[in-house]
Amino acid sequence: METDIILTLLFTGFTIVGIVLDQKGKHILYKGKRAQAVIFKNNRKGVHDRMYYPVVRFKTEADVWITQELSIGYFPAKKEGKKVEVLYDPEDPTQVEINSSFQLEFLPKLFIAVGSFGLVLGILELFEITQFV
Repeated sequence: METDIILTLLFTGFTIVGIVLDQKGKHILYKGKRAQAVIFKNNRKGVHDRMYYPVVRFKTEADVWITQELSIGYFPAKKEGKKVEVLYDPEDPTQVEINSSFQLEFLPKLFIAVGSFGLVLGILELFEITQFV
């Protein structure tokens, strides 16, 4: 029973993360402006400093230079000096993401799908409707 609750909570978290990423991705895709950016450096963070969060530098349409750490980390690190296309929110240019359909569209939907599937199984297991584990 304790395992069922933990798994249900875990998959609930997956679903919530997926929904949040999906909403952020949709917002930046529909409202965002494109810009060419350069990966300025990588900041190491996360468990045992194994994730690399790129810091990008780009110029907005208003000719304002922005240097901003991305919200998503990568392993291995993105190459410093590499040019990437980013999308930024014109109302808040510090809200910036690499223009990637995988990251902005596919990955959030994958989180939602895996989370929802696991959540349904967890609830079925929790209420002893079926036995999976």
